[in-house]
Amino acid sequence: MYFCTQIRTIMLERLKRFKNDHPFTSLMLIAIMVRIIVVIFVPGFGSNRDLQHTTLFIGFLEKIKAILGISESSGPGLMLLSRALYATVSLFTVSMVYRICDLISTKQNAWLLALIPAFSCVMPSFGIIENASAFLGLPLLLYGANVVLRQEVLRENNLTDNVHRTSFLVAGLMLGLGICVWYESAFIVLSILLILCFRRNFKGALMTFIGIVISIVALGLLLWILGVNPLKYIQL
Repeated sequence: MYFCTQIRTIMLERLKRFKNDHPFTSLMLIAIMVRIIVVIFVPGFGSNRDLQHTTLFIGFLEKIKAILGISESSGPGLMLLSRALYATVSLFTVSMVYRICDLISTKQNAWLLALIPAFSCVMPSFGIIENASAFLGLPLLLYGANVVLRQEVLRENNLTDNVHRTSFLVAGLMLGLGICVWYESAFIVLSILLILCFRRNFKGALMTFIGIVISIVALGLLLWILGVNPLKYIQL
């Protein structure tokens, strides 16, 4: 009994040390293990079709599925693939939550807060975000917000040599794609632009806005090239 207790104590200490030395890696390993279990044992496609909005991105996916001849009756293999794709996308959400919190707080707090999406944001049918469009759009928005926040932190610390306008353009591209996937996120994106303006970073706000426009126009043109009317998907 004593020997087993010692082994358990040693293992716990090693796990704690690994978590302290590699917080992001340990977080992602936990998130991956949770997703492997959910992907294997949760039935269906991983999303509630009734809660999925019609957006430019969903229109693009529907066209690609039609080209490849994929339908919802394609069998259990497609269901497993769909669940795996949702679970993979959700890993980006976990990662971005950690990185954003790490910018404004400690790594310990970032690790604890990122555990929330690690366990509760796995796929639309298994988590707190039931809308498929919101689920797919969230990591794009978080990535864009992370890039903007990182540049603002550098600017706040007078590290202007590391502040790049192209970073705001990249952030805008991601935020624009987020809007294409989840229209309601336009209000979140608008608040990011307003915050940049309030902080008197007008150039950053302009570059971000340009990136947003490029994303939306590019996806609309891609749909048009594929023979799909983009206006069909311009609805809330």
